[in-house]
Amino acid sequence: MKKIVVFISFFLASLAGFSQIKDGFARSESGVWYKVETKNPKGRAVVEGDIVIGNYAVAYGDSLVFSSLGTPAQPTFGAMEANRAFKGDLIDGLFLMKEGEQYTFAFSYDSIAKMQQLSPFFKKGDFAYYTVKIEKLMTSQEFQEEQQRLAKEQQRVADSLQAVEMTALVDYLHKNNYSDIATDGVYYKQISKGGEIKPSEGNKVRVHYVGRFLDGRLFDTSVEEVAIAEGKHDKARAYQLLEFTIGKHQMIEGFERAVKMMSQGEKGIVVIPSSLAYGARQRGEIAPFSTLIFELELVEVIK
Repeated sequence: MKKIVVFISFFLASLAGFSQIKDGFARSESGVWYKVETKNPKGRAVVEGDIVIGNYAVAYGDSLVFSSLGTPAQPTFGAMEANRAFKGDLIDGLFLMKEGEQYTFAFSYDSIAKMQQLSPFFKKGDFAYYTVKIEKLMTSQEFQEEQQRLAKEQQRVADSLQAVEMTALVDYLHKNNYSDIATDGVYYKQISKGGEIKPSEGNKVRVHYVGRFLDGRLFDTSVEEVAIAEGKHDKARAYQLLEFTIGKHQMIEGFERAVKMMSQGEKGIVVIPSSLAYGARQRGEIAPFSTLIFELELVEVIK
């Protein structure tokens, strides 16, 4: 529903256009100027409380400023009396329509001038045009049920991906001689010892890292030689020590936890489950529910 409110707000904000009203428009009893682009006499009529699934476009005179027409239909408007801003507005226009129809509505300067501050280019007597295509209508209850169904489906997919991740993670740990028992949620293996200085909350640390997926593919590194060797070199970026402050949540949780286990000068490898990395989020080439591996060198701890 928040998305629908945003679209209504966009509608009001976008009515700052220009041009005299075009030919072919009629005025309804409710006061809205409209033009029928596509008719569907057998379609279901819009009624109070309907959620409009469709697309729209905004034009100032002959200048198109926005259009989602031709893209997948989205929940776009709530056809509700409470959303009416003025007599003859978009809500009144929606009540003229049926499922499968496309209308263009015209809104004058005078009808909206009292609602908000308008662009100086939108002058008295001018019109803005709003084209709406209704692909589907849903009652509020149908919409809520559909949102719940989609949420359950998304959770089912997430659960499936997590199960695949855990199977691959356990297999990797066994093949690479890691302990099955995580330390603070991550699987850390020391490669070479460091000194006596260990980082604590509030300390700045400087780290070199090489980030890989379970299959060994490189996705990021601070070491230029590694990037060059593996065909991932980016001339536009600087390859340098990564600096961050412990406890400031500047890094993914698993990365910081691993660095806190190390001492200055130490090298190690950490395997981080997605729950302590990016989880269900897509991050560039890092897919949702991806376990990440980092080769780390804690170069300096700044107390």
